[in-house]
Order: sequence, then C-alpha cells, then structure tokens
Amino acid sequence: MSLTYESDEQKWAIIKMAIEQNMPANKIFGFEIMEIREGFAKVHVPFKEDFIGDFIHGLWHGGIIASIADSAAGIAASTILTDARDKLNTIDLRIDYLNGAVKEDLYAEAELLKVGKRIIKADVKLYQKSKGTVALGRGAFSLLKFEE
Repeated sequence: MSLTYESDEQKWAIIKMAIEQNMPANKIFGFEIMEIREGFAKVHVPFKEDFIGDFIHGLWHGGIIASIADSAAGIAASTILTDARDKLNTIDLRIDYLNGAVKEDLYAEAELLKVGKRIIKADVKLYQKSKGTVALGRGAFSLLKFEE
C-alpha cells in the first residue's frame, strides 16, 4: 500500500486530516497542524484547564508538554514514510523545561535531524506567544519499513 498522491498539497492535506482526526490522543489535545512538509511539522495546541499541573501558579503539567513534544516529533518523522504500513515508534524522548507554560495556547515546531535506515531523530521547540520557548525536546524513533 504505497503512498501515492496527485500533488504535494493533497499529500499534506490527507496526512493532516489523518493525524488530527484519526488519532485519539491528538483529538484529546486538540492538535491543529499549522504547517507540515517533509521533515517538519508545526502544531498548535489550544489551552485547556485540564492541562494544568501546578494549580497554585496556573502552569501546564510537564507530562502534557512532553506528550505534545513526542507527538509533534512523530508527526515530523511521519512525513518521510513511503508506505501506509510502515511503523514508527518512539524509542527515546528527552525534554528540557526552560520556563513554566502559562494558561495560553502552546505551539510545537519539530524538525528532523537525521533519518537513518532504522532510526529517525528529531528536535522540538515548544513555545507560547507571551513566554517564548518553554521547553526543548529531542526524540528518537524506530522505523520499521513494511516488507511484502
């Protein structure tokens, strides 16, 4: 089931729809893919009160931020898949929290660093309009190509 598209616009529209509407976790987060191209994804996550981890200071939960980083990096990694049956799995994720994320929307920009035969590495920057960069992440993903 090789992935073939009539145009790049169609390709990105189909991938965007699949990621936003068919992945339950992304629906819970309210992911909106703002930009997607080969090796890159920019995601918008609207703020929800459910995301608060530090209720005294009104800051996002670090685990939610890490999940968003993982998903954004995975989306960037998925842009290089060539068959719908290829498998992509997180094998490592590192997060550096730089500033507390306040009660506003969060953005994540993920870019691939290295694409090997079996391992993909991606960097992610998570930021807010009023706070700037709140976290930086690096993910490693295993790539299992479908073989008939």
